[in-house]
Amino acid sequence: MLNPAHIINQLFEMQSRINEAGMTANFERNFKRLYSLFEEEGYIIQDLTGEAYTESRTDCEAGISGKIGSRMTITRTLKPVIYQKKDGAVQLLQKAVVIAENK
Repeated sequence: MLNPAHIINQLFEMQSRINEAGMTANFERNFKRLYSLFEEEGYIIQDLTGEAYTESRTDCEAGISGKIGSRMTITRTLKPVIYQKKDGAVQLLQKAVVIAENK
């Protein structure tokens, strides 16, 4: 049986590498189509990059870069948060794995 979270993680990693190579525009439409297929199946995929990080967040596990401070920001998402809508309820399928820094 296919594990949707594993496929989503691989897709997310490929997109990150393409973004780092500066080739986002060449593949943007393809990634949108693939992510929309997962959304049609009830998956919600969230990239937390740029959001505030606090130790009380329950949707991610963070590696801290630099000193811990009161104004931590997620600077990179290694794995996205994945939720699944099922029978009218939303369930956390995977916590994000992120890098957070004091800004």
